[in-house]
Amino acid sequence: MPPHHPKPVSPTCVPDSPLGVPIAWPDGRHVAANAGHRIFLWDVQAGTWTRALETRAIHSPPMFHLASERVLGRVLDAHGLRAFAVWDSRDWQCLQTFEGHGEPVRAATFVAEDRVVSISGDGTAQLWDAWTGASLRTFQSGLPHALAVHPTKGLVAISGERGSVVLLDGPTLEVRADFHLPRGTARDEQRGHGQGSTPAHRIQALVWHPDGEHLLGGGRDFVTRMFHGHTGRIVSEWHGHSDEVVSVAVCAERGLLCTGSYDGTVRVWSLDSTECLAVHDLGHADISGLCFVGGAIYVTVRSELRVIPLP
Repeated sequence: MPPHHPKPVSPTCVPDSPLGVPIAWPDGRHVAANAGHRIFLWDVQAGTWTRALETRAIHSPPMFHLASERVLGRVLDAHGLRAFAVWDSRDWQCLQTFEGHGEPVRAATFVAEDRVVSISGDGTAQLWDAWTGASLRTFQSGLPHALAVHPTKGLVAISGERGSVVLLDGPTLEVRADFHLPRGTARDEQRGHGQGSTPAHRIQALVWHPDGEHLLGGGRDFVTRMFHGHTGRIVSEWHGHSDEVVSVAVCAERGLLCTGSYDGTVRVWSLDSTECLAVHDLGHADISGLCFVGGAIYVTVRSELRVIPLP
């Protein structure tokens, strides 16, 4: 399929449909979130929506987690029903599309300048040539829920069902580690499950710890855990949410962990002590995701972007 080159939409409107997980835009001056077939840009300095970019994504609310890389200024977004695409963020041209998954693509990330890894509801992770769109390798990963790429080593961590985590070499998809985290806690009793029937928890959001050795995962059992990326050994837990943790982000400069939950709150924690430093009640459970940019936390709630300044 030839690349598609839609033009930016005039920024005369704000999002009127549910937003996806926000990300830092490659220019460093905007926060972006997808909504249906558009990506909306929020000017960090002005504090307003300033631009809307048209894509070929069709799901509303978005199923695909946006991704970007700053070196070449590229952005990944969904494309049609089961594909995704890479865009040049500067002139907003579609550089390549990636087709081959059997179900909608949940997330994708650059693992090298010329390599992209994606995960899909079809139970696979796929490695792609970023320039040609060719599928290079497929890894059967069960049902993947989240992925996180190591910022320097090109390692990709993928979380799945029943606490499974697999660590892959990004440019080859060779397995580096494969383990299951311990079973969930009795907190599921609050949702009608007896302690004896508590299921193994599912990691629904995943990021690398600043030390480059550990991962931080937000769980379906309301707990966020820090565990070793190669062994799965849990070293810290953050308790306090009363519903599923659906988004996690790290501010390495300040030593902060931020978590968003279906309990309608965003919590700010110390990475070093697991102390809860602040609780922000957003008044609604439909939190899609969050990210740190500059001195603030940006959270998408339905069709709104909430800004929480850091002290």
